[in-house]
Amino acid sequence: MTSEPHRTDTTDGLAALTPQLERVAELLGVKSVLVMRSEPDSMVVAATAGEATKHYTVGAAGKKAGADDNRVPLYCERIVDTDADLFVRDSRTDETFAGNEDEKEFGLHNYLGLAVHGPAGNVVGTVCVLDDNARDYSEAQRQELEQLRGAVETIVGRDADALE
Repeated sequence: MTSEPHRTDTTDGLAALTPQLERVAELLGVKSVLVMRSEPDSMVVAATAGEATKHYTVGAAGKKAGADDNRVPLYCERIVDTDADLFVRDSRTDETFAGNEDEKEFGLHNYLGLAVHGPAGNVVGTVCVLDDNARDYSEAQRQELEQLRGAVETIVGRDADALE
């Protein structure tokens, strides 16, 4: 039995970014590149590339921890809440993110994410990468992710529903 190859997928509004999503996954050598949309109680996949597309499909949602101190927050939730970039080298040794959903369910414990802003400047989602190796990212790799964020923000600026 052969496994299905991973397939990049996006909302209709983000379809033009497919080649860039695939390039970021390849250049950074990560298992997953995601564009996420923030909903009041969850983070929802708007675009997915890389090997982990089998876990992260467009429309899949992760429930936010919110004010529940008994739950580990989602990485992307923290970005939306703080409007700040987030880098977690290895969640297994991180006080805040140890035992998070991505780590426990998919073995992805390395994370780098950036806030995506809507036309009014509010945070509407994230662009992020996840991997199963504790690792750092070079300045050039971070710039690739920043360019992807810029492309997503440009699209969202023209079409507020592009993440849906």
